[in-house]
Amino acid sequence: MARGGLRQAIGHGAIVATLAAVCIGLNTDFRSPPRFDGAGYAVLAKSLETGRGYRAIDHPDQPEHAHFPPGYPLTLAAVWRLTEPSALSAHITSFACTIAATLGFWAWFRRLYSPKVALILGMALALNWTWGRTGGAIQSEPLFLLLCSLVLLVATRVGKTGNIRPGLILGVLLGACVLTRHVGACLALAVFAELLLRKRFAATLATLGTSATLVLPWIGWLATVKRDTQVGLLPQGGWARVIAGNALFYLRRVPDQITGPVVEIGTVFRPELQAGATVWATLATTLVIWGWVRAWRRPRRRLAALVPLTTFPLLLIWPFTEAGRFLIPLAPFLLIGAVEGLAPLIALVSGRSPRRWAAALTLAATIPYAGYALVTNRAEAARRTHADFDAGCAWIARQDGPDGPVMTRHPGEVYWLTDRTALPPSSDDPKAINDLLDQYGVSYLLVDEERYAREPVSPLGRYVNAHPRRLRRVWSAGGITIYAVERSPTLDQNRIGAARLQSSNVSRP
Repeated sequence: MARGGLRQAIGHGAIVATLAAVCIGLNTDFRSPPRFDGAGYAVLAKSLETGRGYRAIDHPDQPEHAHFPPGYPLTLAAVWRLTEPSALSAHITSFACTIAATLGFWAWFRRLYSPKVALILGMALALNWTWGRTGGAIQSEPLFLLLCSLVLLVATRVGKTGNIRPGLILGVLLGACVLTRHVGACLALAVFAELLLRKRFAATLATLGTSATLVLPWIGWLATVKRDTQVGLLPQGGWARVIAGNALFYLRRVPDQITGPVVEIGTVFRPELQAGATVWATLATTLVIWGWVRAWRRPRRRLAALVPLTTFPLLLIWPFTEAGRFLIPLAPFLLIGAVEGLAPLIALVSGRSPRRWAAALTLAATIPYAGYALVTNRAEAARRTHADFDAGCAWIARQDGPDGPVMTRHPGEVYWLTDRTALPPSSDDPKAINDLLDQYGVSYLLVDEERYAREPVSPLGRYVNAHPRRLRRVWSAGGITIYAVERSPTLDQNRIGAARLQSSNVSRP
């Protein structure tokens, strides 16, 4: 690279990194404890860091874990070996990973487009509202995004040269992707397809062998544990209903990944706007898909189309949409789809630099909601939604007794905040919950409602209505209520009977 080109690349990279750091930093509450799935990852990392293996140490039984893949917990455990188990170091790790991932994708954009178009796309990605919101979170996405960007950079090189050594590196990165998020298997499939289309057979075998070597031990672990695996979440029937529902959901949410949650507001919170929002989403999503079709036709950009086209079939059959969370890693590919879809339309009006103008329009669509999120301090607003939950956990942590576990929908969070073991309800059936309370000697029931939009009714709330005499409300604030669990009369009678039987057996000659 000439000196002038290197100076330009450094300048462009500095712009992208600065924008990403500002956007992610202002969207992140570095004091926040791990939330929801993030708490589960943090518990596993703490288990690994303390030498207890890959176990859910927040549960009274401390069972072996087979739901989340180990990539992110292992990374977090390594960080905590250097620092100490803390939310702050976990947030900083995610913050650094996402900035590096943004730079990695910008570098990949430079291999697909001119430096100016790549800069504009890099800026759009740095300002993307979902990356800003998730970039500093205690979740697996930041690490996964970084690994994805590295995969694309190395895959581009392997596709051009066919050399085996970078193919081995690519295999390590793909294996790490799958071990961080299982959806990384779709990225691997896209990369293998690209290499085969380029007839890089030796490199493909090297990549496949290396990635399989990394992933096979995890598959063996899943086969051994056989409990709470993600494969077990797949529906056993009703596929047509699941696919239709997910297709409509993603049809509506694809443009939101770029513009902000416009369609989400129009379809979820403002039902009277649902028809118009759906029409807009249909047009915008069709434009992006058309862009992927155009990218597919050009070997230089084909991988940018292969990744979403191999990922969406899995998203369509998955039983959960996670409120659009699964689209976060696809943000760079959505930007490319938008540019490729807009470019021919712009060319009809002006033949000069249609892709640059398309990228500029995409960036312009990104800015308004990103600016709104920063101005209104959405990170602080998100923190306030958890304030009552945190206060309830603080109350439990101050109690000297009883010392039994807590039943809650979010055991990882409760464990992190109270240092008490916790467990979720086993089902929606009040009788099953009642049996679980007896089995583990549960001391407190934490019922939380309305911590996020449109959340389902808590099964614990239904249990409270079914068994009010067994519970005593001891703390309440907002949508959070804590109940002390009274000992089951039936359980007491059984224990008395068992004690009498043991006594009679001892006195018998």
